[in-house]
Amino acid sequence: MHSHRSRERTTRRPLKIALTAFVATALIGGSAAAGMAAPPAGAGVNRTFDVEVVSTRADMISGGNALVRVDVPRNVPPHQVKVHLGGRNLTGQFRPVGDGRTLLGLVDDLKLGRNKLEVRANGLGHGRPKADVTLVNHPAEGPVFSGPHIPMFCTASGNPWNLGPVDENCHVAAPRVTYQYRTTTGSFAALPDGPLPANLATTTTSDGRTVPYIVRVERGTINRAVYEIALLHEPGTALPDPWTATDGWNDRLVYTFGGACGIGYTQATSTGGVMNHTLLARGYAVASSTFNVYANNCNDVTSAETAMMVKEHFIETYGAPDFTMGWGGSAGTMQQLLISNAYPGILNGVIGQIGYPDERSVTMTGHECRFITQAAPAAGLSTAQRTAVTGFASPNTCGGYQNFDSVDWPATCPNHVPAAQRYHPVNNPTGIRCAMADFISNVYGVDPATGFGRPIIPDTVGVQYGLQTLESGVLTPEQFVRLNEGIGGLDVEGNRTPQRTSANVDAIKVAYETGRVNQFDGGLRWIPIIETRGYTDPSGDFHDRVRSWNMRERILASNGNADNHISITAASGAAAGTAGTVALDGMEAWLTARTALAAARPELDDVALTRLSRPEGLADGCITATGDRIVEELTLDPAAQCNQLFPFHRNPRIIAGGPTSSAVLKCQLQPLNRAAYGVSFTDEQWQRLQAVFPGGVCDWSKPGVGQVPLKSTWIRF
Repeated sequence: MHSHRSRERTTRRPLKIALTAFVATALIGGSAAAGMAAPPAGAGVNRTFDVEVVSTRADMISGGNALVRVDVPRNVPPHQVKVHLGGRNLTGQFRPVGDGRTLLGLVDDLKLGRNKLEVRANGLGHGRPKADVTLVNHPAEGPVFSGPHIPMFCTASGNPWNLGPVDENCHVAAPRVTYQYRTTTGSFAALPDGPLPANLATTTTSDGRTVPYIVRVERGTINRAVYEIALLHEPGTALPDPWTATDGWNDRLVYTFGGACGIGYTQATSTGGVMNHTLLARGYAVASSTFNVYANNCNDVTSAETAMMVKEHFIETYGAPDFTMGWGGSAGTMQQLLISNAYPGILNGVIGQIGYPDERSVTMTGHECRFITQAAPAAGLSTAQRTAVTGFASPNTCGGYQNFDSVDWPATCPNHVPAAQRYHPVNNPTGIRCAMADFISNVYGVDPATGFGRPIIPDTVGVQYGLQTLESGVLTPEQFVRLNEGIGGLDVEGNRTPQRTSANVDAIKVAYETGRVNQFDGGLRWIPIIETRGYTDPSGDFHDRVRSWNMRERILASNGNADNHISITAASGAAAGTAGTVALDGMEAWLTARTALAAARPELDDVALTRLSRPEGLADGCITATGDRIVEELTLDPAAQCNQLFPFHRNPRIIAGGPTSSAVLKCQLQPLNRAAYGVSFTDEQWQRLQAVFPGGVCDWSKPGVGQVPLKSTWIRF
């Protein structure tokens, strides 16, 4: 049986790691301008109420509930504290925790919009404190910060969810709970009614408690998506709640994210996965949602919003975790990084596998692969030469990238979008257009000339594809000229054009200033990142190792150091699994130490907390096929041991002379200079090259056009 244990973290001030840019705090001692007041003259320490919304930001509450903490000043007996909301007495919903001077309560039935929470002390007299805090509530179906809803086709009532009837927002009336158990033979099965099965396994959590391996799975709808929450719990015993804990949960939350990239307009049928033995066996609670899978929803803003709202519901139901770790591979890593940079505090640490820094720079590589592949035959390029121009280890790598870029302009909508509702320029000009630009038009805006979402078309102006292969002698001057003559571009409808195309600078600026191109200059200046990569470059897998360096170079450019980034490459197979274990163990130790340090050293800022709490021995490196671990700083130096085992390759824009950060979408130009090339062009070839580049060629020594810093975190659209 599970036993209750005191939830000790509620006895102290909230830990800084859990609150950074996520929890709103009000230190209010009376009435004053801007809702703040100085304590009365002669006041001692702690003569004000400290009121904190611990489930989310006070201005981004959803679903009508908020978990609120009140720290009571020493000059007020806790039993004299009264809490009201809009004239309604909520005092009875607040219960003391810890030493009794902290009250924790669930504020419910919030109206949409602004609500005033009032905290008062009984009695009259000079200096009696009070606090007024504004709670801003949003609908359970959203939006909170992502902007107006796009069309959505519901799946919650059908397979595999079977959650019951849905309303106009695809929401069900109440969540559904089921139980799974782990068998002694190592699989999950539905828990039968009645006595516990004889083949029920046990597990020992990370905090040393041995419990029956039974998993409670809650499924419901939040922000129009289907969410899942799983944690160890035996039916018939008490669940954890915000005031008490149970032995099955180790007080940590892992949020999972899924990969690929798709324009679904659907509630979808998969999440990032919560029945994860690696995580559940250690006692982690695991949460995810259908909008946190990029194959369903290739939009990191709605992914961030959904994760925030699901985590809010988790905290209100089960209690605040000590910290929340992200988990996911490929675009699942991409989401973690984008969310952590633009909306810090939702995740406290990133654990990624075979990932990328962002969607836009990856999609750019896909477009460039397509242009090179189509131009190569006329240029007379052999397979080996074409591969060299792309920079990849294999001629097959471009195939994966081209699949990724197809989401910008797919030929057809998914089957669940009825034909009658799809866009047609004549028959249905206001229908659903299955293009990325429309799917994320809340972010980039709408082109007034077309009425469509404003796309970032691939900018090919000035880019000298294959420049490094020309300089190394892999391409002849004639092949180089022919290749660049055949590159062309795409128009706003996604049609190939023989002319090179220039991207909309306003849209590019939006991409940078809102964090869609991830420059690691927001929350990722301090949020710990451990990313691992099973090495598959030679096989043609487009999860190539150079993306780890893309991340590192951007972090260095933003921070001047990479103290918060660990990168581990491993041989594919068992070694990659070992790397995953190193990452999970390392992040657990890192965030545990950071949490303790934040409580002990409140004067430290986030950057210092992360740097000082990084565990000794947690470092860059690689793991060989035999399981040997090499500790070595991530570098591009080909002589490094890890690079000898797992060589870096490049991508088309790097081979064109671009930065190894792959962070420039549109380059600044400089005049063509015949003397700058290490080869000789004939006059006829030079004239043709001038025709290809009438405005000049890329000056990669300068920042990109429209490449501006992140404007701010927690941007609303």
